[in-house]
Amino acid sequence: MSRNDPIAAALLSESAYQRSRYRRFGWFNQSLTRKLTLQSYLLYILAAVLPVLTLLPSRIRGAYLGGPIAETAPRVCVAALAAAVIVAAGGLGLIGVALFVLVRGDELTDETARAVRSVERAASMAGLATGGVATVAVVSFALIGFGGVDAVTAWVAAGGGNPYASSGVGLPVATVAVAVLGLGIALRVAAALFRAHGLGDA
Repeated sequence: MSRNDPIAAALLSESAYQRSRYRRFGWFNQSLTRKLTLQSYLLYILAAVLPVLTLLPSRIRGAYLGGPIAETAPRVCVAALAAAVIVAAGGLGLIGVALFVLVRGDELTDETARAVRSVERAASMAGLATGGVATVAVVSFALIGFGGVDAVTAWVAAGGGNPYASSGVGLPVATVAVAVLGLGIALRVAAALFRAHGLGDA
């Protein structure tokens, strides 16, 4: 066995959890720390909605947003927050799995390890798959304005809804951006801590 073969090392590991990672094919067989890091990147992207909106053409800002961008509360802002909640929920699930593995890792049976992996896959699906699609959608909505008023008008006419219209929710862009950025940093720190405790790539 090559020392540089992480899959072989995991399959021959004394840890039931590590063995279970590669005993069956899956799209989310990456390490917990890798997935937490990826989810933190999604949150960073969502937090970038504020700077994206500030770069919109002045005609778009004046027609739909008005006032200081940081103080507005457009629908795309609420969409970004909703996407961030999905990603963060998946991250919280992964953190729970990581803590369980750290505390009980040496005592896990193969059956328990499979159950833990099922929870991990569900959290990964929520945070990376669903959260990833939601992030792409939010970024796409935020970028529509760069096509000009005609692009926004066409999108609204097609039934897509105006992403820059007021959401009616008292959550300004700046507040959402800071909160989402904080969540991203929290997941990144968690990934670093778990990696330091040996939960990185095998």
